[in-house]
Order: sequence, then structure tokens, then C-alpha cells
Amino acid sequence: MQIKSVRQESILRQFGIYFIVASVIPFFTFLYLLSQLATGGKEAISGFNLILLVVIAGLLAVLGFVGARGFLTKITLLSSRLKKEDLGVIDKATILELARGEGEVALLARVFGDITGKLENNVRQLEETKMALHRVLSKIGKAISSVENFDLLIQFILETIVEAVEAKRGVIFSLDEEKQVLLPKSAVGIDKGALPAELAFGQEAAGWVAKERKPLFVPSLEEQETDSLFAPPLIATPLIVHDKLWGVITISGKKDSAGFSEDELKILSNLGFQIAVAFENAKLNSEAEKTYFETISALALAVEAKDTYSNGHSQRVSEYAGKIAERLRLSQEVLNTLADAARLHDIGKIGIADDILKKPGRLTDEEMSIMRQHPAIGEGIVKPLRTFRRIVGPIRHHHELLDGSGYPDGLKGEEIPLITRILTVSDIFDAVTSNRPYRKSLTMEETRRELQVMVEKGKIDAGVVTTLFALVDERKIITAP
Repeated sequence: MQIKSVRQESILRQFGIYFIVASVIPFFTFLYLLSQLATGGKEAISGFNLILLVVIAGLLAVLGFVGARGFLTKITLLSSRLKKEDLGVIDKATILELARGEGEVALLARVFGDITGKLENNVRQLEETKMALHRVLSKIGKAISSVENFDLLIQFILETIVEAVEAKRGVIFSLDEEKQVLLPKSAVGIDKGALPAELAFGQEAAGWVAKERKPLFVPSLEEQETDSLFAPPLIATPLIVHDKLWGVITISGKKDSAGFSEDELKILSNLGFQIAVAFENAKLNSEAEKTYFETISALALAVEAKDTYSNGHSQRVSEYAGKIAERLRLSQEVLNTLADAARLHDIGKIGIADDILKKPGRLTDEEMSIMRQHPAIGEGIVKPLRTFRRIVGPIRHHHELLDGSGYPDGLKGEEIPLITRILTVSDIFDAVTSNRPYRKSLTMEETRRELQVMVEKGKIDAGVVTTLFALVDERKIITAP
């Protein structure tokens, strides 16, 4: 500001000098002559002095005119030169060349250069803001199209929004339609233990937004609990699509001293609609996949019903595997996965011809090769189920053995997860304790010896087998008569 003021004063001072020389001094000169003539007549001033004063006044006027004209000519030349340049891309070299000189034009060029630099900086900042917003929307768009786990998708979206608006905290609440309360779905910048288990409609900022179905903007206050989940500054919006409320998103706290803007609230409201769409699509996909799962489960039962000897096999394997997993204190998620995988582990047999499935004797090598395709066929049937992607591995690998002699991939040792080892042992146990077309079922002692031999050969998991027979001894697993 000081440099700009000095430059302006310099230009104005020079213009003032030219103006005084060209007009003010001659004016007062002639005024002096008139006053002398009026008071003293011709005797008051000689003819020579009169001529001299007139000549001096004329020369000053001419010099002032020439100087002012030169000053304005330089400005005109600068203007014309800039007009000839492409206004889309200002020639910095021209400005720098003019700025190196002295005088008015150099000063104007330097001022113009400063203004141009600031304009370029503003344009750069706008472009960076535009690109940042584009990156945010692009990341969210890619996430919506590529992330299969809905919880990961919601967490990713929330993290992106919090980062984009430079907030401290963010929470997405989902609606429990049965209880009509909000449940925390995802959080950023706050410990999960600090989140309320549920929020009633009208309770806190999120509850108010859910009740009123309107966005909320709370500016920064002088006295506030900065660590509070809903402490101002805060913006929140309902997640609504097709007039259905799916939840609420709240963003609170600013990393800098400023509060949120109304534009940021508008952006959050627009993103809230997209999140609501994601909630709706997730539910629709989940319901569709559940229907598909139940359909192929029915097909699996139909496959078993074709063969009297394997009827009820999947249900028994599911029971055995579940009890083993419980004894091993595995999580409920693992128990659910085992139950679903056991129900469908032989679904691939739907692609095997009946004459092989129902053959009363042992299979030939060629027939066995065909039969060994059923785990891969089963994988192909289940793989489209994103929600049930966790059961794809156990279904494909339930015939793998620890020594690598299994199929279809010949996995070894630690390549086979515990959940699959449990399914494998349960499948073998039911197979040898059930009647088959080519042999009668084994007694429990024979079964114990059979599985122990497989353990000694390094084919199946010793710990799983030990747990299985402990349950048998406790009569918590009882085979069919």
C-alpha cells in the first residue's frame, strides 16, 4: 500500500508541475502585466520588459504543453502496446521491460505488474479450490462405484467431507425405523466410546435435524465446549431421498478460527442426498442378495434331495462346524460365516451330471476329475453375492488339505484359514459317519482312527479334530443313526 501511494504521488506531482508550467505561471505573468499597466501606464513598465515577460510566459506555456504532451504520449503508447497483446495471456516480458526504466511509464508498469500478479494469484487460488472440490467429488464417486463394503464406503465419504471443509469432527447417524432413534454409523475425529448409543428425535443437534427434517447451521460462539460432539460451529443435514429419512450427518468444529459458511452447508446438503441414495441402494442390494441367497440355498437342498445318501448333509456339516467354532471361542461373525458356507458348500454339485452324483460305486478317474470341479462351480454361483463374499473362500477350498494334496488349488498349511479347516473336518466327519453307495458308515471308533491317520499324515488340522471328538465324547455332537 505504501509503495503504491508513493508511485501515485510521483505521477501526480509530475503532472502538477507540467500543469503549473503550462498554465498557472503564464496566467499570473499576464495578470502581473495587466496590473502594472492599469496602475502606472506605459511608464510603469518598459517595452523591452513587456516583450521579455510575454516571451517568458509563452516559452513556459510551450514547455508545459510539450512536457504534458510527452507524459500523455507515454501513457498512450503503454496503453496501445498492451492492447496489441493477447489479453488471454498477458506478456510479462513487456511489463518487466517497461518496469526496468525510469519515469512515469516505469512506475505505471510496476503498478500494473503488481496488480497482474495479484490477479494471477487469485485465479490460481480459485483453480486450486475448483480442483480440490473436483477431487472430493471424484473420490466419493469412485468410492460409491467401487467399494463393496457399505460401512467402509460411509467411513470413506465422511473422512473426505471432514477433510474438505477442514472440520475437527464428523458423525453419520443411521435411522432405526423400528425404534425411531438415531444410531451412530460412522465417526471421524472422536472416540467411538464418546458417541451416544442412540439419539431420540429432537435430542441434540442431530435429533433436531431428524425431527424437523431440515439442515442446521450453528455459528461459532464465544463460550463453548470445544471438545463436545455438537459444539458450535456446526453444520448438519438430514439424509433424505424419495421423502424417506435414512439418517443425519453432522460436522462440527473448525481447525482454524473461522466458522462454517452457508456455502459449506449447501455442499453438505447436496452430499447428504448422495449419502441417502447410498443407504437406499445398500438396503435394496442387501434385500436382493438375501433373496438370491435363499434361492440358491433351496437349490442346494434340491441337489441333496436327489441323492438319498447325502440328504441332510449340509445341515449336519453346519451343525458340527458351528459347535467346533463355539468351543474354540471364535467370534459371532465367524459362526455366521461357517453356517452360511456349510449350507452352500456343495452348491456346485448342481453342475455335475446325475449319473456321476448318483453312481452306486466308486467313481472312475475321469468321473472324479469332473466331481472335483464342484468347489469352483460353487464359487462361481456364490461370488456375485457381495454381502456374502466372505463365504466364497470356504466354499472353494473346503476340499483343500494341509499337505497340498487337496483340490482345486492345492493349498498348503497356513494358506488354508482356520474357518476353512473347520469346514473341511466337519465335511469329512459327516461323510465317513454316513452311508454311501460304495460303503457303509464307519463306527465312531473307526471314524476316530480314520481322522487321526489324516492328522498324522498332515492332511487336516489336529486342533480341530481334537475339539471335534471332545464334543463327541461330551455327547454334544451326535451322529445320525
